[in-house]
Amino acid sequence: MQYLMIVQMLIIIVGPLVKMVLKILGFGFVSYVGFNQIIGVAQDYVVSKMGESGPIIQNILGLAKFDVCVNIYFAAIATRFILAGIDKATDRKRNQVWRKPGGTSIDA
Repeated sequence: MQYLMIVQMLIIIVGPLVKMVLKILGFGFVSYVGFNQIIGVAQDYVVSKMGESGPIIQNILGLAKFDVCVNIYFAAIATRFILAGIDKATDRKRNQVWRKPGGTSIDA
Protein backbone atom coordinates (compact mmCIF):
# COMPACT_ATOMS: atom_id res chain seq x y z
CA MET A 1 0.00 0.00 0.00
CA GLN A 2 2.90 2.32 0.70
CA TYR A 3 4.33 1.70 -2.75
CA LEU A 4 1.08 2.83 -4.33
CA MET A 5 1.18 6.10 -2.40
CA ILE A 6 4.83 6.66 -3.36
CA VAL A 7 4.06 6.00 -7.05
CA GLN A 8 1.08 8.38 -6.95
CA MET A 9 3.23 11.05 -5.31
CA LEU A 10 5.92 10.61 -7.96
CA ILE A 11 3.34 10.89 -10.75
CA ILE A 12 1.95 14.05 -9.20
CA ILE A 13 5.43 15.55 -8.95
CA VAL A 14 7.01 14.22 -12.15
CA GLY A 15 4.06 15.00 -14.47
CA PRO A 16 4.24 18.81 -14.22
CA LEU A 17 8.03 18.63 -14.06
CA VAL A 18 8.19 16.81 -17.41
CA LYS A 19 5.81 19.35 -18.98
CA MET A 20 7.94 22.19 -17.71
CA VAL A 21 11.15 20.62 -19.04
CA LEU A 22 9.58 20.04 -22.46
CA LYS A 23 8.45 23.65 -22.57
CA ILE A 24 11.91 24.84 -21.61
CA LEU A 25 13.66 22.67 -24.19
CA GLY A 26 11.05 23.36 -26.78
CA PHE A 27 9.27 20.77 -28.83
CA GLY A 28 11.00 22.05 -31.98
CA PHE A 29 14.45 21.38 -30.58
CA VAL A 30 13.51 17.86 -29.54
CA SER A 31 11.96 17.06 -32.91
CA TYR A 32 14.95 18.59 -34.73
CA VAL A 33 17.41 16.40 -32.81
CA GLY A 34 15.25 13.33 -33.38
CA PHE A 35 14.95 14.08 -37.07
CA ASN A 36 18.71 14.52 -37.38
CA GLN A 37 19.30 11.18 -35.67
CA ILE A 38 16.87 9.41 -38.00
CA ILE A 39 18.50 10.96 -41.08
CA GLY A 40 21.95 10.08 -39.71
CA VAL A 41 20.98 6.45 -39.14
CA ALA A 42 19.51 6.17 -42.64
CA GLN A 43 22.59 7.76 -44.18
CA ASP A 44 24.92 5.46 -42.24
CA TYR A 45 22.86 2.47 -43.38
CA VAL A 46 23.16 3.44 -47.05
CA VAL A 47 26.89 4.09 -46.76
CA SER A 48 27.47 0.80 -44.90
CA LYS A 49 25.59 -1.13 -47.58
CA MET A 50 27.77 0.60 -50.16
CA GLY A 51 30.85 -0.55 -48.22
CA GLU A 52 29.65 -4.16 -48.16
CA SER A 53 29.67 -4.41 -51.95
CA GLY A 54 32.60 -5.81 -53.88
CA PRO A 55 35.75 -3.81 -54.59
CA ILE A 56 34.91 -3.36 -58.29
CA ILE A 57 31.45 -2.02 -57.44
CA GLN A 58 32.99 0.25 -54.81
CA ASN A 59 35.36 1.69 -57.40
CA ILE A 60 32.50 2.34 -59.80
CA LEU A 61 30.41 3.98 -57.05
CA GLY A 62 33.41 6.09 -56.06
CA LEU A 63 33.92 7.26 -59.62
CA ALA A 64 30.21 8.07 -59.87
CA LYS A 65 30.46 10.08 -56.61
CA PHE A 66 27.66 8.02 -55.10
CA ASP A 67 28.49 9.24 -51.59
CA VAL A 68 27.98 12.84 -52.74
CA CYS A 69 24.64 11.86 -54.28
CA VAL A 70 23.54 10.28 -51.00
CA ASN A 71 24.49 13.42 -49.06
CA ILE A 72 22.61 15.65 -51.52
CA TYR A 73 19.56 13.38 -51.32
CA PHE A 74 19.40 13.45 -47.53
CA ALA A 75 20.05 17.20 -47.45
CA ALA A 76 17.09 17.67 -49.81
CA ILE A 77 14.89 15.56 -47.53
CA ALA A 78 15.94 17.58 -44.48
CA THR A 79 15.34 20.86 -46.31
CA ARG A 80 11.88 19.73 -47.40
CA PHE A 81 10.88 18.82 -43.86
CA ILE A 82 12.25 22.09 -42.49
CA LEU A 83 10.35 24.14 -45.07
CA ALA A 84 7.16 22.18 -44.38
CA GLY A 85 7.63 22.85 -40.66
CA ILE A 86 8.12 26.57 -41.28
CA ASP A 87 4.96 26.70 -43.39
CA LYS A 88 2.99 24.98 -40.62
CA ALA A 89 4.50 27.22 -37.96
CA THR A 90 3.45 30.36 -39.83
CA ASP A 91 0.12 28.72 -40.75
CA ARG A 92 0.68 29.62 -44.36
CA LYS A 93 -1.19 27.65 -46.96
CA ARG A 94 -0.55 27.35 -50.66
CA ASN A 95 -2.49 29.65 -52.93
CA GLN A 96 -4.99 27.88 -55.08
CA VAL A 97 -3.93 28.16 -58.72
CA TRP A 98 -7.03 26.83 -60.44
CA ARG A 99 -10.52 28.15 -59.80
CA LYS A 100 -13.68 26.67 -61.14
CA PRO A 101 -15.47 28.67 -63.81
CA GLY A 102 -18.05 31.11 -62.52
CA GLY A 103 -18.02 32.81 -59.18
CA THR A 104 -15.10 35.25 -58.90
CA SER A 105 -13.18 34.05 -61.97
CA ILE A 106 -13.58 35.57 -65.42
CA ASP A 107 -15.15 33.29 -68.01
CA ALA A 108 -13.54 33.30 -71.45
